Amino acid sequence: MTGPARGVYFLSDDRIFDLTIAFLNSFRMHNPDIPLCLIPCYDNIDRHRELQSDYDFTLYPHEESLALCDEISTRFHGEVFGHYRKLAMWEGDFEEFLYIDCDTVVVDNVDFVFKYLADYDIVTSQSNLPILRKWVWKKSVNETGLLEEDQIAFSANTGFIVSKRNALPLALAQDRAKLADRLSPHMVLMCIEQPFLNYLIVTSGRRYTSLFVLEKERDDPDMKAERWAGERLGFVRNGRIRFLGRRPPTLLLHWAGKWQPTALDRGLFSLLRFFGLKDRNKPLLMRFIMPYKKLWYHYRFLRDPGKT
Repeated sequence: MTGPARGVYFLSDDRIFDLTIAFLNSFRMHNPDIPLCLIPCYDNIDRHRELQSDYDFTLYPHEESLALCDEISTRFHGEVFGHYRKLAMWEGDFEEFLYIDCDTVVVDNVDFVFKYLADYDIVTSQSNLPILRKWVWKKSVNETGLLEEDQIAFSANTGFIVSKRNALPLALAQDRAKLADRLSPHMVLMCIEQPFLNYLIVTSGRRYTSLFVLEKERDDPDMKAERWAGERLGFVRNGRIRFLGRRPPTLLLHWAGKWQPTALDRGLFSLLRFFGLKDRNKPLLMRFIMPYKKLWYHYRFLRDPGKT
């Protein structure tokens, strides 16, 4: 059965519950009405189920599609990484959709992105930046003949994707995954599904671009940008973030690896716990390692689930 014409997907499970609450608080504050759907990264989502009524989201219903995504993951990694389940959004019920990683806070309305689907089938947030390539392809890919130079250069961040139902069907993903033995040696597999999803996009025959490219090509007053938490000169105030001297305005801040603790961080946290220096009100790991943590805390504790 076909569902709402437009909606937003996010991928999560109970291991990253606090990240999810911050994402949901931010998203629903600025986008109170758009349909929202959770794709379970893994099947441990009992705590997430308790959030459904507070944040008005549905659960992705097509379990057979999730199983196919798990099979594709196994081809590349020898085990299941639930990150590949974002491929299932092209088999979901939204005719047009936006996907957002949940290690993100959204600080504005997302409706403007759907107008780009009049000209394109797939729109990412950022692409065609040399710094992004190291998170997608190894240098050896140039010698394989598997991709053209412009396809390699696209190297998009896949934590934000605007697209249409069936633009990248799972049948296509299964077919491309047969090349796993040839592709894997040239992929940056620490970024899990991102290299394979880039390969799917640029070899799909679909029209693709990014907000970054569109911002350079068009004078669009509606344009807003994803920002990475690794960028400097961001100023946080009242649940918004502004980057000095940078345009367009910020749509969302994506931590993308900037919230995970390093080995040194974990050692510090263990030492603090040993001496009883715990924070019972806020997630300890977030307090120490997250850049722009003031923004994250603003949305994580904006409201308490179950008490709204």
